[in-house]
Amino acid sequence: MNYIETYFLPLVQAIWEHLVPHGNTTSQPFWSYVLESLSNSAKAYFWFLIIGIFIYLVYLRKKDQPLSTAAAIKHLLPAKIYKHKSFTVDMSMVPISWALNFMLFAGLAVGAGAVQIWLTQEFGAISWSVSAGWLAITLQILFTLLGVDIGRFAWHYQAHFVEFFWEFHKGHHTPEVLHPVFIRTHPVDMLIRLVYMNMGGGVIGGMMMYMAGVNASTTAVTYLVFISAFLGAIQRFEHSHVPLSFGKTLNKVFYPPCYHPFHHSAKPEHRNVNLGRPCGLLIWDKLFGTLHIPRPGEFESLVFGSSLQELGDNNPHRSLWRFLTSPFVESFKTLSRDRSKIKPAEV
Repeated sequence: MNYIETYFLPLVQAIWEHLVPHGNTTSQPFWSYVLESLSNSAKAYFWFLIIGIFIYLVYLRKKDQPLSTAAAIKHLLPAKIYKHKSFTVDMSMVPISWALNFMLFAGLAVGAGAVQIWLTQEFGAISWSVSAGWLAITLQILFTLLGVDIGRFAWHYQAHFVEFFWEFHKGHHTPEVLHPVFIRTHPVDMLIRLVYMNMGGGVIGGMMMYMAGVNASTTAVTYLVFISAFLGAIQRFEHSHVPLSFGKTLNKVFYPPCYHPFHHSAKPEHRNVNLGRPCGLLIWDKLFGTLHIPRPGEFESLVFGSSLQELGDNNPHRSLWRFLTSPFVESFKTLSRDRSKIKPAEV
């Protein structure tokens, strides 16, 4: 017990304080918010490297290669990705993304607890209730995550199958290299995604809490921050060349990060597949017929981009300016096209 109190607990506390990303708050000055965002990005990238090194040494390293941390890092950070022009455009979008999150997130974040409280005030308490503390907290967390998962899938399905919204989402698919630092998202697409996810987590999650007789708890919010940090570290692998799987059994229930690169494939057979959120439920893709389970060796042959016809010099978003402005022009063009001749998300 003395050993735990002397060494283990301080180590866990140090890891939590200095190495685990924490949620941003918009009540602080913008410059402080930017510093916190930089810190959180660095912490998340740190865990990408730690987990990635383990994956390389155990699963990706060839049998005749010696155990080498340097070789693992070289595999995780290939120069051809970070020197690519596509990476430069991605990083140019980072400050704009921070500013949008700072201005928009507080006004859009409708907590499940707040919805549950409002429903109770308006319609009265349900005739049954979950009184057990930890059970109620667990249910609040599960309902909120489920609501966010539903909202996020609904946004993503709309972004791919409604042409007007696809033009704003398309920029997320024009990068020709995937990396865990940051993949560009158009401000309009980001706004719509925030609305869907927060309305999903708030309204859907809050309604499920109310119907189950679960009262809102601030403790659940604290745990949600921790869970979000953990999921964020795992989700770093969704936009990377490092395949992270949960194993055959869990891959049938939860969406593994190694499925997501196929969503960014430029090949026609991968168009509009794997719309789910890494670490979320796989059932939504199954229900809507958009699930693609990778075949052995298929990962290595992936080519990234919005289509095979829009790579290199033909990429419509080879600059930050074109990435930000062209969706406005192209989206309104979709309103005047002959809709009988156009397939969903055709580019």
